[in-house]
Amino acid sequence: MMQKHELLMESALLALCIDDGHSFVDGHGVIHTDDLAAPKLAEIKTYLQSCATIADGALYGKSPKVVMASTETVQLMLEIAGELLISDGSKEDHSEMSGKLTALCQSAVNAKASDIHLEVGRKESRFLLRVDGKRVVLKAFADGSSALRQSRKLGSNLAAYAFQMKGNHNYSERVPLNDRFELTLQVDGQDKTVEWRAALMPLDRGIKLVLRCITPLGEPLTLSAMDLLPTHVRLFEEKMKRRSGIIVLTGPMGSGKSSLVYALLETVDRVARCVHTLEDPVEFEQEFVTKTLVEPRRELKEGGGVYLDYTFYALEQLRQDIDITSFGELRSKSATKEFTRKGETGGLAISTLHANSAVGVPAIFIEHLNIPASVVSAPGLMQLFTHQKLIRKLCPHCALTLDEAKNIYHGHGFSQSYDIKLSQLTALLPEHLDSVRMRHPGGCEHCKHGPNAGEKGRVMVLEMIALENDDREFIKAENYLGWEAHLESKGWPDIRTHTLHRIQQGLVDIESAAEQVDELMPITSSSLYQQMQKEMEHGYCD
Repeated sequence: MMQKHELLMESALLALCIDDGHSFVDGHGVIHTDDLAAPKLAEIKTYLQSCATIADGALYGKSPKVVMASTETVQLMLEIAGELLISDGSKEDHSEMSGKLTALCQSAVNAKASDIHLEVGRKESRFLLRVDGKRVVLKAFADGSSALRQSRKLGSNLAAYAFQMKGNHNYSERVPLNDRFELTLQVDGQDKTVEWRAALMPLDRGIKLVLRCITPLGEPLTLSAMDLLPTHVRLFEEKMKRRSGIIVLTGPMGSGKSSLVYALLETVDRVARCVHTLEDPVEFEQEFVTKTLVEPRRELKEGGGVYLDYTFYALEQLRQDIDITSFGELRSKSATKEFTRKGETGGLAISTLHANSAVGVPAIFIEHLNIPASVVSAPGLMQLFTHQKLIRKLCPHCALTLDEAKNIYHGHGFSQSYDIKLSQLTALLPEHLDSVRMRHPGGCEHCKHGPNAGEKGRVMVLEMIALENDDREFIKAENYLGWEAHLESKGWPDIRTHTLHRIQQGLVDIESAAEQVDELMPITSSSLYQQMQKEMEHGYCD
């Protein structure tokens, strides 16, 4: 096996080989590759031929030798090459990358972004922030320097620095990596340690790095801070007092499920009751909550076939005297079986699930995760199902009444948008138009510099099912349509109803709400087909 000293020690060449991802050059100037069609192989050859200082000039003007090597050897040597690049870099280089990473993360904190996306392509690096659920291009770093049209090298160096100097990994652009690191940043004028989760994914000709802020920066993650209905809060608190049973929270990615789990655990006396969570990855630290990082692709013993996944740790928990357990997400039959058993045998179990509605939870347990209907419908087991989404909030400083919006929308050239919104609001909330508000299309000084002029922040909409025995009869029969009709007959408010309440309160714009919740501004298939016919009749062409 080759060692570090057997690599040709030339920084530019090491960087070129890492960029190629399939080749390295040994100390004798021989190219080792696992792919004779490697993207940078020709450039590596040219570099060797044109550099008289390499191998005492022995390769100058000559065609270098190319030999095949195993992918494992190539990847190992490229990881070493990356390590050498970092270790050989000057302190000034480290300082520069440290300052740039801090400026990047500070710009995200200033914008109250949940994620940073760094996309390194063939020629340049792009920086984007996710603010209020929507991505926006970052134009300037917090230090005032431009974030636009940045070189590929900057993005690659930032990613390498994040994993090698701030994290705990050898860096390779060809291997997915996950890590975390901390930075001291300014939050509301005060120095604060902010933790970031880093995830790298190789691209065809580059990399994508996502940094997620996992330190709560705004209001505490409590139920009271979520502006839910009093009955929502009361039911959550009551169910969290139970000594057994199951609570399942559903919603799309980025809908605040992890934040809600955190808030629910905050309602518990965590000294009197032992709370232990299994997470992949661990997102928030929490006082008196023990948390285990689940690593589903890592073996307990190499070659043993036993993986450190949810199933493994769920069984280990049986000896930990746990009162409340939380699984990050239910994905497999075996993990769901152990999760369900926990709720059956004297512990409260909480988990998240990807489902389109609270009504859809039993079908996923029974049909996708193969839990028997008799278990899912067992008396007292399933206690609470929820489904949630986050909708952008109207900026309170410039939100418009319907009368105010008419002239302003006309002045911005949005008359048709105004008419569509007004028509649908009149149909949905005819008795509450005085309290309804619309987004200001130009925004104001408080919101116009964000990604969504006229809007700032997000608010949760939620549907909740507190299960009773009549609900369980429908689940046992797997009659989901009948169950939904039964719930509606009892006056159950679904997520659409709660969203209409948010619109009526003047908190959200109906168009923004319709991006997340169905049937607020519906377009029928018949109207679409009629439009297609008109376009063909009038000879429409692009």
